[in-house]
Amino acid sequence: MEEVYIAAGIGVGIYPKDADSFDVLLKTATSALNSAKRSKANRFEFYNKDINKQSMQKYELQNKMRNALLQHEFSLKYQPQIDMQSGQIIGMEALIRWKPQNSEESIMPYIFIPLAEESAMILQIGEWVLREACYFGHKLYSQGHKISIGVNLSRIQFKEPYIISLIHSVLKETRLPANLLELEITEGILMENQEECERILNELKSMGVKIAIDDFGTGYSSLSYLKKFAVDKIKIDRSFIKDIPNSDNGIIAKIIIELAENLNLSVIAEGVETQEQVDFLIKNHCNQAQGFLFAKPLNEEETLQFLKEKE
Repeated sequence: MEEVYIAAGIGVGIYPKDADSFDVLLKTATSALNSAKRSKANRFEFYNKDINKQSMQKYELQNKMRNALLQHEFSLKYQPQIDMQSGQIIGMEALIRWKPQNSEESIMPYIFIPLAEESAMILQIGEWVLREACYFGHKLYSQGHKISIGVNLSRIQFKEPYIISLIHSVLKETRLPANLLELEITEGILMENQEECERILNELKSMGVKIAIDDFGTGYSSLSYLKKFAVDKIKIDRSFIKDIPNSDNGIIAKIIIELAENLNLSVIAEGVETQEQVDFLIKNHCNQAQGFLFAKPLNEEETLQFLKEKE
């Protein structure tokens, strides 16, 4: 005889408060059940109109996203990365934008990227971003601009052998030199499956691709992974830069810069907006930065013009 343990999630719709017919009442109970399932716990939930409205909005947005690539609603912008001492442009970070058809407003990445990850549409979107960015990177390279193109990867993309095969095929297709592609990943990705990540990073390094840790300092307190993994650059999160020097003495930024220096890693500051921040960073041996002080994210035409003006 074997004991079996089961888990239960229950959704409750109440007649006539939530609905006055069987069909609608069943829908309210289903909505409550879906909410209970998302909590990942054994629980029951009553129907909530506000939660149902949010669920419908997410569902509608995900449906729109499915056709966004086919309808060419996504676009890329590029934010320059600068060597603050020489003024030289050293890289461009590719940033995705979404403006649905028949809409006057764009949908911000912090809204649609999590939804794309929930539905695994991030794979299609991520492949499109990588390919478009690499094509543009090769265009810059062919015009004599040997600058890196930074592309963000999600945790869903960062799986072997998928990501290795994808990077290899895209570099071959776009003819972008591997050393001009810089993949940006978060600390969380590295910590999820360390053995797999180590293999992936070593393979990418052997291809010549660069790796940057994005939003550094906002995730994990353990820093041992920096010695373990084949990474090239640390990006200081903008939250550690924005209040320097008015209400922040920059102690965390200083520690990150010193850490990178001791590990022979490059370091770049994000979100630089004032000359005072530039002075602080240079004084503390961080010469690379990106932010509105230098340039906002630019479309391809604006990027080419920006590079021309800096020549």
